[in-house]
Formats: sequence, structure tokens, C-alpha cells
Amino acid sequence: MNTFRLITGIPGPSGFGSASTAEQVTEGIDATNLTAIITGGASGIGLETARVLALHKAHVVIAARNMEAANQAKQLILKDNDTA
Repeated sequence: MNTFRLITGIPGPSGFGSASTAEQVTEGIDATNLTAIITGGASGIGLETARVLALHKAHVVIAARNMEAANQAKQLILKDNDTA
């Protein structure tokens, strides 16, 4: 049954499922007073985490070995959120 829920995106007890977006999960959160250091924030899940936390006004630090990729991630976040 759990595999079926995962594949179909049916919400679990939290109200979220595998089809839930990061925006849906963080809706209503004010992260103004938070600082988040995101390892691997230049791509993939790390980038999505950094992007959504920045949307909620967290101070985000992208820790990455590749500074060029980290800068590209920063520019991508700023493109969608000029207050980040």
C-alpha cells in the first residue's frame, strides 16, 4: 500500500504526498529570522531547497565546491525572487 501511495502521490498523514511541491509544503512559513546553509545548493534538491527558503525570506548560504555553479544558482534564485 505504501508503494502505491508513493507512486500515485496520495497524501499521507501529514497531508502531503510525493506529488506535493516545495511551495505547498512551506506555505504560510515565515523564515525571516532563519539562516540556512545548504550543502549541494547549486543543483538538484539542494537548489530547490535554497530557492524555496529564499522565497520565504530566509537568509540562504549556498555551500558548494564549484563556485561558478553556486553563482549560477544564486542568479537563478534572484531571477525569480529579487528580494532574495
